[in-house]
Amino acid sequence: MKIIQNSENHIKVEIVKVSDRPFYSMEFHGDYCFDKYLSEGACDLAEFCAFIDKTLIGNAKKNVSPINFGCAVFTARNPGGDVIFARNLDCDCAIPMMLRLSENGNYKSLAMLNMAELDWDETTYDSLETDAKLTLAAPYSPADGINEHGLAVAIMTDAAAVYPSHNGITLFDETLPRLILDRAKTAQEAIQYAQKYNLFYSVSPLHYMVADAAGNSAVIEFVDGKMAATLKHKDYQIATNFTLYNNPKHEGFGKERYQNIEKALEKCNGIISESNALKLLKQNVIPGDEQWSAVYNLTKRSVRITFSKDYQKVHTYQL
Repeated sequence: MKIIQNSENHIKVEIVKVSDRPFYSMEFHGDYCFDKYLSEGACDLAEFCAFIDKTLIGNAKKNVSPINFGCAVFTARNPGGDVIFARNLDCDCAIPMMLRLSENGNYKSLAMLNMAELDWDETTYDSLETDAKLTLAAPYSPADGINEHGLAVAIMTDAAAVYPSHNGITLFDETLPRLILDRAKTAQEAIQYAQKYNLFYSVSPLHYMVADAAGNSAVIEFVDGKMAATLKHKDYQIATNFTLYNNPKHEGFGKERYQNIEKALEKCNGIISESNALKLLKQNVIPGDEQWSAVYNLTKRSVRITFSKDYQKVHTYQL
């Protein structure tokens, strides 16, 4: 185990190397200053990095390096009736980290993030005592996760998205899932939080899928500068990398993956075991970019996750 501390914010971070994938897990204790971030916002990546440096890191030479995500997400139920939320994370580079947050007055959560965005590489863990990189910024960029109320969220690239620009606070788009995990109990509450803020992106804009333990889900998107939420209207819901809203023919990048998943879920009427959900995810990765496949059980607040270099090993976490 490696321990990193920031005495000013009473932060203590405990990191364990789980496998040689490499895959890590993190317990984060202390104030990551998210309330301050929500009140100030950031209009571009430089402002966001300056905020992170000022409040948490203290090393302006390091910068967040956003990555393009080509992913797939779907909701369904398992044979026992539990709501499941399944996602592939596909990108060209990833250092996976499972982050557990249970303090700071926000909802407890488990979230997967890509530490490659925070200056990590495959050797960083061994030298954390001398160079912690941007490790203390980990809470800000969950790629997918679940909170104590069974609310789940995942990000996907949507190159056609056009973000809003109103008089509100502006946030880095990769930080919106943290707001949702910290504050939302339901899919509808997640939509309401997404409506409150402007967003900016660095590499490519995003859209988001959210789902809750009651079985409600939505794909949150941004069309012509306005937020658009597509609610679930079948026994399942799917999103890949094209704008779902007002696109009945599902044209765009990820159409084939969408159709493959839809065909499988139609065949089983949206009822699929978690093991088979993992198999369905693995069958619909972007070859060469596959990083992890995760199935969240929103009823039991748990997650099963596998990695591209070791798909036979299933890691299980309980919130």
